[in-house]
Amino acid sequence: MTPVGVRFGRAILMVRGATGVAQSVNFYQNALGFEVTRHTDEWAELICPISSGEGSHVTARSTDASQSRATFKLNIKAVESEAQLSYGYTPFLNFETEDMDSAVAKCAQMGAHLDGPIQYPAHGKVAVLRAPDGHMIGLYEPNLL
Repeated sequence: MTPVGVRFGRAILMVRGATGVAQSVNFYQNALGFEVTRHTDEWAELICPISSGEGSHVTARSTDASQSRATFKLNIKAVESEAQLSYGYTPFLNFETEDMDSAVAKCAQMGAHLDGPIQYPAHGKVAVLRAPDGHMIGLYEPNLL
């Protein structure tokens, strides 16, 4: 826990109505492998493992064996207001992958579009995509040491 008791809880993406929620759930579940934990017409919660930043995933202890891993929570909320739907390059979600080519191909099959070419800096591969819901997604494949 931080000194003031604050910790990251979840990221919330706002999309247009129940159709937007369903389309976003379909993309994050089938293109990126998120697990759906709740899904209604107005709200969805998805989770994926948290990376340790060293090529492996963080594990956390829990009294429930099925909840023995640390997870990132992504919520998708249905809204109708244009002001709530204004997006561009924020929020920017970034995910690590072990296979950039497969991840980009799967995302493209599910309706995402590359926002420029895949980059190859010294530390790994980086791709930026716009998801079907309009939000920006980064994919990062670290170089093996």
